[in-house]
Amino acid sequence: MMENTQKFYESPVFVNFLLIIINTFLFTLKITLALISNSLALQADAFDNLTDIVMYIAALVGIFYAKKKPNEKFPYGYYKIENIISLIISILIFITAYNIIIESLSEFTLYFRGESKTIIISPIIFIFLIISLMISISSAIYLKFAGKRTKSPIISSEANEKLLDCFISLSVIFGFISAFFNFFLLDSLVGFIIAIIIIKGAFEIFINSTKILLDAVIDFENRTELYKLIESYPRIKKVENLQVRSYGKYIMLEIDIVLNKEIPLSQIKAIKDTLTSKIQKVYPQIFKIIIFAQTQEKKITKIAVPILDNEGVYSKIFDHFGEAPFFAFLEFKENHFEKMEFNSNKFINEEKRKGILIADWLTSEKIDKIYLKKELKKGPKLVFDNSFVELIVTELNSLEDIIETEEKSL
Repeated sequence: MMENTQKFYESPVFVNFLLIIINTFLFTLKITLALISNSLALQADAFDNLTDIVMYIAALVGIFYAKKKPNEKFPYGYYKIENIISLIISILIFITAYNIIIESLSEFTLYFRGESKTIIISPIIFIFLIISLMISISSAIYLKFAGKRTKSPIISSEANEKLLDCFISLSVIFGFISAFFNFFLLDSLVGFIIAIIIIKGAFEIFINSTKILLDAVIDFENRTELYKLIESYPRIKKVENLQVRSYGKYIMLEIDIVLNKEIPLSQIKAIKDTLTSKIQKVYPQIFKIIIFAQTQEKKITKIAVPILDNEGVYSKIFDHFGEAPFFAFLEFKENHFEKMEFNSNKFINEEKRKGILIADWLTSEKIDKIYLKKELKKGPKLVFDNSFVELIVTELNSLEDIIETEEKSL
């Protein structure tokens, strides 16, 4: 997710809209000059800009339809519209690039027969080519700046593509310079190379669109870290299933999670919302997250208790939460006590935020309840409340008393 301080000229909508205008201008200019000059390289360069226009339009369509809510007819929304558009246009780009390759091969044959074509050299055309190159370079610098500011992988990717456009435009200029010295073959060669690059770009669009339309699951390079991030969430027992799908340059995530206890629907919604925000903060390229939650089959309850010392079930409950030398962890399955563990209070010597640090540690252990002798301060209480941990202020004295009480109540 982008920060609230984001300027309008850094937003993906503005960036893609601006790029469509720039590339439409460049395409119109280059295709006109290509017809006037008879340059195959310039014609190929124009259609490379057309390939970019397709990608930017698809990105805008994706952004627009991402805001439309799913409904009964389209439960997963309208994201695939951009891929249908991309698929159709990628086929048209294939045909165009194929024709450029055939024409360049024909020009090679004519050249070696001594019948090479003539390219019309004009200072005005050359000046327009320089202006076109400057526009591409300026666009690449702007995209690099916007990508760095927003940390947007989409804009950063578009910056890299624009740098390739600069290289292609520079190659066309070299072709025109060689034509000035009556070496016309370089124009055909540059056109051939650009057509290959166009085919590569169109092929990637075609394959990605086809995969998405077939609901193919993609490889996500941070998959392991993503698993760990989700499993570290306090109320989640395990991740049952995780699927990552691509929608153009956007990523959609589906997760099946198992909660460690039965939780009211209102709390489940809060868990989903908080987990979604947490994931998108770390992975802003994931623009849509769908979470399916279920509770574990056998109810397991985990309880934390501040204690004075480790004396097994006879351990005494300590009065002060933050100063407790140890914490006991009691685990119950269904209505039976299963096991207990003891851990030293790792934050006992902290001078600041001791209660909050302990609360964060205990929630990371996925506890369901904590028994206390006294009410907690606002900070640690808020941590437990946000993780839906039940706070029980008790007059019981030992772990044995807690075990008996829990087995009767479960």
